[in-house]
Amino acid sequence: MTQYDVVVVGSGAAGLTAALRAAAAGLSVLVLEKAAHFGGTTAISGGGIWVPGSPQAQAAGVDDSAAVARQYVLDVIGPSADPALIDAYLDTAPAMVAWLERNSAVRFLLSPPSSDWYPDIAGAADQGRLLSPQEYDGKLLGAHFADLRPAREEFNAPGGFMIDLFDLPYLATMPSPKSLFHFGKLAAKFGADKLRRYPRGTRLTMGNALVARLLRSALDAGITLRKDAAVDRLLVSDGRVTGVRVGGEEIAARVGVLLAAGGFSASEQLRKAYIPFAEQHVSILPYENTGDGMNMGLEAGASLDGDNLVNAVWAVVSTMTRSDGYVARYAHLIDMSKPGCIAVNAKGERFGNEASVHFVEAMHATGTVPAHIIGDAHFVKTYGMGMVLPGGGGLKKLIATGYVIEAPTLRELADKIGVDGDGLLSTVAKMNRYAETGKDPDFGKGDTQIDIEIGDPKHKPNPCLGRVEKAPFYAIKIHPGDGSTTVGLKIDAHCRVIGTGGAPVAGLYAAGLDANSIWRGKSPAHGCNVGPAMVTGYIAGQAMAAFGAEALVPA
Repeated sequence: MTQYDVVVVGSGAAGLTAALRAAAAGLSVLVLEKAAHFGGTTAISGGGIWVPGSPQAQAAGVDDSAAVARQYVLDVIGPSADPALIDAYLDTAPAMVAWLERNSAVRFLLSPPSSDWYPDIAGAADQGRLLSPQEYDGKLLGAHFADLRPAREEFNAPGGFMIDLFDLPYLATMPSPKSLFHFGKLAAKFGADKLRRYPRGTRLTMGNALVARLLRSALDAGITLRKDAAVDRLLVSDGRVTGVRVGGEEIAARVGVLLAAGGFSASEQLRKAYIPFAEQHVSILPYENTGDGMNMGLEAGASLDGDNLVNAVWAVVSTMTRSDGYVARYAHLIDMSKPGCIAVNAKGERFGNEASVHFVEAMHATGTVPAHIIGDAHFVKTYGMGMVLPGGGGLKKLIATGYVIEAPTLRELADKIGVDGDGLLSTVAKMNRYAETGKDPDFGKGDTQIDIEIGDPKHKPNPCLGRVEKAPFYAIKIHPGDGSTTVGLKIDAHCRVIGTGGAPVAGLYAAGLDANSIWRGKSPAHGCNVGPAMVTGYIAGQAMAAFGAEALVPA
């Protein structure tokens, strides 16, 4: 039987961070990935991590306090919060960032201002807590570039050309000379990559850059990486997890097994158990995320962590089935905040603040599933809409597929999408008045800093409110979806999995989406998916390293 000190199930940020931390202590580490590419959920994510008090924030002179951030989180979550897990996260996150800076190719930059999600709660901040991965040159992976899960073309990598959070200010000021020069340089590099016959651009950003940096670091650390290796069960002996089975092969783990397989978004059974409107729900996560880690842990005696406040991190999603049968999925993280976009129900009426990070909750609460977003010709040309690029790129093709519905009048658009025409006309008339005053008395769109950050800063008086008046008019069907599930195995502050009897399951650890959300599903800010994935992975790797050195004896 093949033996390693540590076996990691999953190759996203949680698994690779744990692998690096354990390998740095001299442990032999095997990473097993079910999919044909490494990177998991992280590779198609924004890659940001929420870290109050990070080295980058301190260097920038950001005035923040760990105690203030802690109280903010506890107040967001309420009585169901586990202070030990919150403390473990807040204490470890800055140290993890510093450790990776010293011991790996991972680099983070302080993100542009990004507000916490509950600005009305004391302790919320509007800058200094979010870190973004520094872009990476995929050529540095050599032949392993082909092993990295590509970013989603329909979101931030159209045609394989990746954009970054730091590119957005240039995009917002197009076609200024400075913006044209910036994107001209990027286009020239992309063209050179194509001439060299790379399958996509080698300028990697966001979560793709983060995974590429972790993957490069894992290769340099001598960690064994295997893809197309689906783990089908844990090996258990005398109550201790001793390894895994991959097909007919058994692999021993002397120190421990880490479950970091990416949650259950693609499991129809688990979606029905935990997700509202499961039949209409559309996840943007990989199709391999079928709850394997959680299910295997439960079979080995693990326990779940009780009811969460929310069972997923919601995202508004639209879909388009391509000619090859692939269902493209777009997360509406940017366009709905822009001036001139409204979302309506079957009555043609708005039902929530389109700019809110909590908009899916409005869909759930009102039963508006699915809904439609609507914009006019000016909106689509200026900002794009869904998979339509700013300037209207791809619009004709997307109309031909039925993804975008076009009509010369609002009433005809209403007929095409099956909503009440009188209701839609009334709604648009109200929104046009609101755009002039800059105030949305119905739902407060653009009233908060977090709304405004994704609006159009050039648009006055409200960066999120604009008129809908220039024909033709466009609509896209939207669904409630997720960018992360939050239900998982119960863990302690060392990321050891807790069994049904209340004690740790010896030899078993969980991180990322296989561990229950430390926020009880109620994320306090952007970066609270990948952040906990990396931090729990780091803690688990550190705990296994300590146990391997016989410095930590499991209970």
